Amino acid sequence: MSTTGALILAAGLSSRMGRFKPLLPLGESTFIDHLIHTMHDAGVKLVVVVTGWHAYELEEHFAGRDDVILVHNPDFAHTHMFYSIQLGLAALQGKCDKLLFSPADVPLASCRTMERLLACKAPFACPLSGGKTGHPAMLDAQLIAPLLAMPSGENMRSALTQLQVRPVHVVVDDPAVCMDADTPESYGELLGYYSRAYGAPRTLRLDLTLTVLAESLVFDETTIRFLELVEACGSMQNACRGMHISYSTAWRRIVAAEEVLGFALLERESGGAQGGRSRLTPQGHDLLTRCKAMQRELLASANEIFQRYFADYSLPNIADKRHRV
Repeated sequence: MSTTGALILAAGLSSRMGRFKPLLPLGESTFIDHLIHTMHDAGVKLVVVVTGWHAYELEEHFAGRDDVILVHNPDFAHTHMFYSIQLGLAALQGKCDKLLFSPADVPLASCRTMERLLACKAPFACPLSGGKTGHPAMLDAQLIAPLLAMPSGENMRSALTQLQVRPVHVVVDDPAVCMDADTPESYGELLGYYSRAYGAPRTLRLDLTLTVLAESLVFDETTIRFLELVEACGSMQNACRGMHISYSTAWRRIVAAEEVLGFALLERESGGAQGGRSRLTPQGHDLLTRCKAMQRELLASANEIFQRYFADYSLPNIADKRHRV
């Protein structure tokens, strides 16, 4: 009897979205829970989730679950996605005959799409909708060992090319295979599609932002995320790449905040073959810790208040009869 597994990648920095994408709300569920539920409906028995950024949130979320295995990538800030894929494949090796794999921020592929992928006899297949390839992809377990033998600096496409494996495209009428939540705008589009495709109530949602001031601005959401990334990545340059902002923009923000505060937020070391390194000063780390804790409490309290006023408030639905899940 064949066994089907699944690999979900949840180690990314969610830098452009600004919020931890795997646990973004989706109706009464979350991205990652909806994806896992659909995978189970398609016949998946074992799900491996590779964590990295904000791993503790997923550990708390899945505590007590025996249908999900968490594998942590401790070097998520400096390794390529292929390394996270390899960590997940190692956990699935010998436990399944084929598997689906997908980033956690592509949650709405239909059960029918997944079933068609799993029925494909090719060693590797991915869905094709509207001329674009998407997720999840399907991988035969016979490829796990060869992929694990590849250098971790590869990507999946180049690794498959070296193994002389040509991806098979499974044509589907499922635009959700190409829908992610890289930005707040794409998240809104994904929620709209979810409402139309699943007949889910269209609801209002709360977007709470935090700004901390003295005589002028000290911290806002962007500064908090930037300092979090510096702490995770070990350098301002890497944090800038993760947030898709220029070094000069980040530098101006930090200098302005330090001038208002009267102390340094970062210790910077220049030079070296890999560029300079940065780390938070003790005062900077303390301030960031306080802000993050306050963020969590504010969001929890604000959501409670929001639900009190808007839990029963919904907007008219817009049916999408083309999509059957």
